[in-house]
Amino acid sequence: MNGKMVRYILGRMLGVEALLLLLPAFVGILYGEEKEALTFVIPAVILTCIFVIAGRKRPEGQVIYGKEGMVVVASAWITWSLFGALPFTLSGSIPNFVDAFFETVSGFTTTGSSILRDVEALPQCMLFWRSFTHWIGGMGVLVFVLMLTNLDKKNSMYLMRAEVPGPEKDKLVPKTKTTARILYGIYFGLTMILVILLMFGGMNLFDSLIHAFGSAGTGGFSNYADSVGHFDSAYIDYVISIFMILFGINFIILCSWETLKHSGKMKNFECILELLRQQQF
Repeated sequence: MNGKMVRYILGRMLGVEALLLLLPAFVGILYGEEKEALTFVIPAVILTCIFVIAGRKRPEGQVIYGKEGMVVVASAWITWSLFGALPFTLSGSIPNFVDAFFETVSGFTTTGSSILRDVEALPQCMLFWRSFTHWIGGMGVLVFVLMLTNLDKKNSMYLMRAEVPGPEKDKLVPKTKTTARILYGIYFGLTMILVILLMFGGMNLFDSLIHAFGSAGTGGFSNYADSVGHFDSAYIDYVISIFMILFGINFIILCSWETLKHSGKMKNFECILELLRQQQF
């Protein structure tokens, strides 16, 4: 086990989470929630210290294999969720840390389960972070980190194999990092299009972002107790339904349509079309 390399990768991953925590802190400042914004800064500072200690200097032995990949992935999901739960507890939005941890895990894993009885009572920055975890987890935490970090091709592939289920990990291009960036480019592009379409349907920017995050992760977190039913709009219902289908399709299909007929991925698309056809009758 290459423990030094595992610590190095985890250190860099936690450094990425530190940066992500600053976004809801900024939202809190915009909405005059300075005390709540501070609860994001505290874990961000702790994570930055961990990054400086463990993630700045690359160790000499840089080779990892499948077992290291599994340890990194398992540790990443746990540590991201532990630190991601801190703002909920520190702000008092979810006083019980176990409940806050559950809510955060549900977000990152895009499960969509919640312990909250009155979600509308949460500060805006907490609602933003809660839904933002959906968006981060929608493509997988490791895929997001691979896009931002400088791991070599072989090490990146072991992490991708540990993160993505199934016997085959499709790549658009030979370099795993480039593949991750292309996939996230599609993911980000679809999210922005959805935000714009939801705003055309009468949502404000904040509500559009919240529901776009929940749709992208297909977990469904909302800032209203009755979710999209709050808007009572058939247009919004149809837009979100269509985009949840798009987010659920293998992005390799969206990128390489011309190669579908020569691969097994056409079967995935045909299954989706058949399910849609059956639902119409």
